[in-house]
Amino acid sequence: MSSMDRYFLASAAETYGVTIPDYLAEAKALLDAATKYRIEVEALEQPTLAGITPKTIGVKVDAVLAFAQRDERLRLASQVENTADGLLTDAYARFQQVLLVELAKPFDDAAEAYMTVYDNPDPGVTQDPAIVLQLGELVRLRDQMAGRVGDATPTHSGADLPTRCAVLPYKDVLAVKVPHRTHALGRGELPWLNAMLSIEGVRLKWQTPTQQAAQVDAMPVHYPAKV
Repeated sequence: MSSMDRYFLASAAETYGVTIPDYLAEAKALLDAATKYRIEVEALEQPTLAGITPKTIGVKVDAVLAFAQRDERLRLASQVENTADGLLTDAYARFQQVLLVELAKPFDDAAEAYMTVYDNPDPGVTQDPAIVLQLGELVRLRDQMAGRVGDATPTHSGADLPTRCAVLPYKDVLAVKVPHRTHALGRGELPWLNAMLSIEGVRLKWQTPTQQAAQVDAMPVHYPAKV
């Protein structure tokens, strides 16, 4: 996980009031300390015995001996830093699963407000720009947390992208309607949101990978025939 990925996750937690767990705070503190120590070792300068006095013999000699171990200390410092970086990646991966649940409410609340306006036939009612911005931000964050396309719904990989932040009425819309209406549109942007909702039966909704898989498995292939 890159530092940019970590930044986005931490920023999302701060924006939406998700508490940073102790295991993540501790992993970050360890990496910060390891990096600080490695930088300090790198900055060490070669000491000399110049100006030695009876009172400074021990200090001067100890400093020379300590510097002689600089390369080994730097190797160990880098090793600890790499280990701490891996532990922080593991902590963020664990925290990402928390965010996948915690961010559902802010997304669904914003989506409900958006769909209420979308469903209103009054042309004088317009979308709140703040709601549009929030939905776009969360859609992109959901994509960032998703991993490779198809991982959430391995037996129906074509359903992964469309069902991350929406529920679909039947599988047939995946092949034609979704790609046709959203082609070249930025995911999460106003035209994309409207294009998704223009498909009959599609509603905006945050879904975890488990929810995606369950929804796709239960989704009929065709829209039920109207009587």
